[in-house]
Amino acid sequence: MLSARRKSDGQIVNAYFESKANAPFACPQCGDPVALKTGKNKINHFAHVNPVSCKFATGENDAHRRCKLEIYQALQREPNVTNVALEVPMGTNRPDVFATISGVPVAIEVQISALPVETIMQRTIDYFRNGICVLWLLPWTPKLDSDRYTPKIWEKWIHTAYYGRVYYWIEGAKVASYRFDPHHRTIPKSTWYTKSGKKMTAGGYSERSKRYRTPVRGETYNIATDFAPKQRYWWEGNGVKVPDAKLFMERSKLGE
Repeated sequence: MLSARRKSDGQIVNAYFESKANAPFACPQCGDPVALKTGKNKINHFAHVNPVSCKFATGENDAHRRCKLEIYQALQREPNVTNVALEVPMGTNRPDVFATISGVPVAIEVQISALPVETIMQRTIDYFRNGICVLWLLPWTPKLDSDRYTPKIWEKWIHTAYYGRVYYWIEGAKVASYRFDPHHRTIPKSTWYTKSGKKMTAGGYSERSKRYRTPVRGETYNIATDFAPKQRYWWEGNGVKVPDAKLFMERSKLGE
């Protein structure tokens, strides 16, 4: 976690700017003690002294911390963005970054580790009930620029929820839009003869892969200037459920 409450004055502080000399610190959510961790090769962060007692004390890697810190710092530089904060407790949720973008309250969730679809849905529902738009992001990987890709279950859910696109974080406030098209593999044609001399033929066609998708890269966007709110109504089909939601997504697709 990147934020904590400084016990000396009760202020919420950012690990990036804080010093161990200002300890002790506490978790803003559960109130338990947290320690400031610093190092040359890692992002400064707070860690629970007793991680078992808080649901937000799950193991977070440095890539996740670096991602949300960059987004936080980039949004702070945007003139149309206010109230930028890290890990603000919002009921049962605590978005990685919260900001008011052009007057719209937005919760940004960076999904790196595996998270059940049910959890993603519940968080999306909670944000909707509180009138907050949500933007689910994933870190970009070079695998997305190959001819085939295996999206995880929750990537498929996000793809459905955002009308056939997933946003991958590049740097700062920049994200790339991708869609997943069906991937087909070619079954080569082969010919052989049976013991009786009968000629047999098989293959020579293509079939749709159940595992792979073809990733198609779209535009690169700035979260602060190219995105806007989109009301999403309940939808169910092909075994997927998408609840009522307030999404934050690219302006060019708001008509869908």
